[in-house]
Amino acid sequence: MDPIAAPFKIAKQGDFVKDLSKQKRSLGLVMQINKETKMMRVRFPKINKDTWVMWTNYGQYKVV
Repeated sequence: MDPIAAPFKIAKQGDFVKDLSKQKRSLGLVMQINKETKMMRVRFPKINKDTWVMWTNYGQYKVV
């Protein structure tokens, strides 16, 4: 495990995540996780968009 990412909880499919990045996408639902690319598809209803987000958590999201 990456020592930088260790203190942050990693999301699972079905979890809600709060985006903490500069893009301010609000609260999203994890729809799919691709372990090969280490990305997760998150649906953000507020902006009506699905976005691929890095799955390894370096503090860019918080699992709610």
